[in-house]
Amino acid sequence: MKSRKILFLPRTGLAADTLSDRARATLESLGDVVWNDEDRDYTAEELVGMLPGAEAVVTSWGSPVFTPRLLEVAKSLRIVGHAAGSVKHLMPEAGYDRGIVVLSAAAVIADSVAEYTLWAMLSMQRNIYPYDHLMKLERGWKASGQSFAHELYYKKVGIVSASMVGRRVIKLLKPFGCDIMVYDPYLSESESQEMGVRLVSLEELFAASDIVSVHAPSTPETKKMLGAIHFKALQDGALVVNTARTWVLDCAALLAELQTGRIRAVLDVFDEEPLPADDPLRDLDNVFLTPHISGYTDESRKRLVEAIADDMKRFFDGEAPILSVSWDRLKIMA
Repeated sequence: MKSRKILFLPRTGLAADTLSDRARATLESLGDVVWNDEDRDYTAEELVGMLPGAEAVVTSWGSPVFTPRLLEVAKSLRIVGHAAGSVKHLMPEAGYDRGIVVLSAAAVIADSVAEYTLWAMLSMQRNIYPYDHLMKLERGWKASGQSFAHELYYKKVGIVSASMVGRRVIKLLKPFGCDIMVYDPYLSESESQEMGVRLVSLEELFAASDIVSVHAPSTPETKKMLGAIHFKALQDGALVVNTARTWVLDCAALLAELQTGRIRAVLDVFDEEPLPADDPLRDLDNVFLTPHISGYTDESRKRLVEAIADDMKRFFDGEAPILSVSWDRLKIMA
């Protein structure tokens, strides 16, 4: 019996971060794996000659999208696993119509982003960074009138979108007894009750929350949906955490409110990346900045291909994969 052909597209440098020994063994147990031995991404033209006969393909950051031409030659293709973040533009509707199963390892990254979000809330509530600055740079100890410190326990937390990350953040907040409010037009009242959260409008969420965490996907409906009216509604000392994309908010309006010193923020994503050296956000003491790393940990990177390989095994064993993304779901995903 001819062995199943599997293409592994991530370049060697990326595979060094994302391909564990266990993931390699799982993929090789499923068939003959054609590994990418180059530290570069394949071009779409190269894939034209590689896809014939392939039943499974593992993709990641930098892999070509499946154009009509690639689908035309990939007549044996049954499943594609994306070991990276957004899978939104990888497979056209024609591929779904053919019955090709698309897997996304975004859930692995969502775990890391949710953990980062909890860390952001905890650390900013305690306001620990001025102490680090005082002790290391100024060689000091406690200073009179040192900035405030608060607990996360029992705070009012607003979650913008019960997305993949948003739902994980909600679970992580449960031990703190927070009053959790959610704005999400796709979340039903029954689902919100099961999750133990309150569905509210954006206006109520911003006006009532001690902390607002943004997890909305980038869709036509969410373009700049958070603007000046929302940021001005925040109470003094409120915290905004954004680990989603800046697509969903008016960055100029957020900056203007932050420059008043009235509110605080932890920002991991920006309109322009890398963030320009002269960006005014860099000068604000009430803003903590990280360079788009909320989803990056050594552990999560190694789990990316493992998750895809495990789900491909389920698929070829005749079981339902757990990471599959339908065409309808794709439309509202980040």
